[in-house]
Amino acid sequence: MKTLIAVFLLAAAQDAKPRDLKDRTEIAGTIVCVGCTLQKEAGADAQCTLHARHAQGLRAADGTLYTFLDNAKGHLVIGNEKLRGKEVKVLGWAYPRSLIIEVSKYQVKEGDKWIAWDYCKTCGFEKGDNKDTDQCEDCKK
Repeated sequence: MKTLIAVFLLAAAQDAKPRDLKDRTEIAGTIVCVGCTLQKEAGADAQCTLHARHAQGLRAADGTLYTFLDNAKGHLVIGNEKLRGKEVKVLGWAYPRSLIIEVSKYQVKEGDKWIAWDYCKTCGFEKGDNKDTDQCEDCKK
């Protein structure tokens, strides 16, 4: 049985193509605490303050609740409580058969304007579009 599972996983990994910047999609919504939202709307026993520490996700306009892939970029969105309740447009990869978004960058609505936030390996997310370089101007110096 273990051999069959290993062969299946290996085959699935070989079928996966690497993600590419051109494959990103934009998903708009509001940043919410996933656990609190599920507790309020579906009666989940979320225990946010004990375990998930109010891990954030994206509530799309159609009501779909997305979680973020918890990697270097996603982790900064999952835990940044300053984003909670804000309207955002997330640019990233939405994976088939999941409600998970891998974050590339995002925009936050401030008043009537959408302010672009991009990722810097040193600073985390910073205002301004770094043109997918993963570095802000200060970090390039």
